[in-house]
Amino acid sequence: MKNLKYLFTLSFIALSIAMNAQSKSNLHYSIGIPMGDTKDFISKASWRGALFEYERLIQPNIGVGLQFGWNTFYEEMPRDTYPLENGAITSKQYRYINSIPIQLTGKYYFTDDNSPFRPFIGVGTGTYYLEQRNDNGLFSSKEKGWVFAVTPKAGILIPLNYSTSISCSFDYNMTFESSNVPQQNWLGINIGFSWDY
Repeated sequence: MKNLKYLFTLSFIALSIAMNAQSKSNLHYSIGIPMGDTKDFISKASWRGALFEYERLIQPNIGVGLQFGWNTFYEEMPRDTYPLENGAITSKQYRYINSIPIQLTGKYYFTDDNSPFRPFIGVGTGTYYLEQRNDNGLFSSKEKGWVFAVTPKAGILIPLNYSTSISCSFDYNMTFESSNVPQQNWLGINIGFSWDY
C-alpha cells in the first residue's frame, strides 16, 4: 500500500509538470534490420513498420513521452526437412515475427527550437507484445507473449517551419527472453515527421 501511494504521488507530479509543457507528436515509417537472436531466426530486413510517439517537453531540451509501434519480419525458407514437436516434415518453412512496443520514452535535445538541426539521444523502456511463428505446410508453431524491453535511440530533427520538422532516428530494440518468447534484437531506422503544438 505504501508503494502504491508513492506511485500515485509520482504520477500526479509528473502529470502536473506535463500539463504546462509543450507537446510534440512524431510519426515514423520504420524499417527493422535483424540483429543477434532475431537474425538467427529471420535474416531479412522488415520493410513493414510504423512508430508513433507523443512527447511533452518538460524543459526546452528534455522530453518525456509514450510510444507505440509495429514491425513485422518475414522470411521464406527453402524446402528442407524441419523438426516438429513429434517428428519432422519436409516442406518450405515460413517464418514470422510480429512486434508491438508500448514504451515510456525520454529524450535529450542538444540544441534549442531556433537551431537549423536538433540532434537528440534518448531511451525507451517498457513492454513489447511479440509473436514468433513457424509455418510448415499444414503445421504451425507459435510462441507469443509480453516481454520487457529497452530501446536506446539517437536522431535528428530538421525544422521545416515553426511547428513541423523532418525526423530521422535510429533505435536498437532489445527485448528480454521470457518463459514464452525468445530474446529479440533489431536495429530500427525511422523516417517521418514531428509536429509541435
